[in-house]
Amino acid sequence: MSSSALPRWPAAWPHAWLAPGLVAAAWSIVLGGVSALAVQRNLVFIGGPLVLLAGLHARLGEFLHGRARERLAVLPLRPARHFAAGLHAHVRGFAAAFGFGALGIAVATLGDPWRTGLLLADFAWLCAIAWLVEPTIPAIAAWAGRRFPDDHPVRQAQRQLGGGWTTPEATVHLYAPALGLALAIALAMPGQLALALVADGRAWTGELVALAIGPGVVACGLRLAAARIYGVGFFAAVAWLSEATRSLAGPPEPPARPGWLTRIASPALRLWLTQWLRLTALPLLRAYLVIAWAVYCGLRAAAPTGPTIALGLGLCALWLMPLQTMARQRRRNATILAPLPISAQPRVAIGALFAGPPLLWAAVVGGRALLG
Repeated sequence: MSSSALPRWPAAWPHAWLAPGLVAAAWSIVLGGVSALAVQRNLVFIGGPLVLLAGLHARLGEFLHGRARERLAVLPLRPARHFAAGLHAHVRGFAAAFGFGALGIAVATLGDPWRTGLLLADFAWLCAIAWLVEPTIPAIAAWAGRRFPDDHPVRQAQRQLGGGWTTPEATVHLYAPALGLALAIALAMPGQLALALVADGRAWTGELVALAIGPGVVACGLRLAAARIYGVGFFAAVAWLSEATRSLAGPPEPPARPGWLTRIASPALRLWLTQWLRLTALPLLRAYLVIAWAVYCGLRAAAPTGPTIALGLGLCALWLMPLQTMARQRRRNATILAPLPISAQPRVAIGALFAGPPLLWAAVVGGRALLG
């Protein structure tokens, strides 16, 4: 049986592409707002890691945090099978992050192929190193996420760095992602410097080749060692991480409903909105972001550009995304409300609620485009 045949459960981060997409759109706006090549290269050096950081947790979640890891860890499966399943999700998430970042650069430098290629080379080299290094993050987290003897240096570091925010065994998960990405950035810097020197007219020499290839060899070594390190602590780390997650979640008490929700006459709509508020992170803020961006696009002096439209589409997607989660509740709601003399599908009200902010933004952008 291949590793891809392991059972899978719906991930807790089904929209892993959304965060890097939004960050890439904002990054593209900043890139397009400057004309100096040196400044744009600096922005690639700064913004490229931010695009990768935005989706890092979602890309690496299936290695240790995914539901499949917790439920399958009790079975006699080799850690290599779990690592391969995590790699499968990592490849998909990384492809989305790289695609959005490359698209942001292409849109910001449209019309200048040489500049586009140079900035894409910088970003692609960073992504190549990060793709090799990132699997090391869950590997180190699995190794350091176990319980060590009290006098062990790792155990002392767990207690000192945890600060009471989580259990000592889960402390590594607070630091490993950022430190792992920082390592990838450090390994990518020499190669980016070599590309900059060549772009300025310097010919390739043995020193420049070594400057670029040397860190790449180190990244390859880390990637080859990741699976072995991961296997040492996988079973213990997943158990301690699951316990820490349940402890931090607290008792299963739903939050109180807001006062305005209790004044809605339709029971079906009131049930649907209650589920939406409790199953969506920052639900109202998503609407405010779309409306605020529509106001900004209407008041700014310049006409809408590709990056501003891309960011607006991303914010609209962020607002509409809970509909996918709520669609899974339709059958359950229909079962609950079937014996009652009420409608189980308040589709008109739901459509008006979710269509409002995107239609407002589309009207503003369309009006500005028609008026020039």
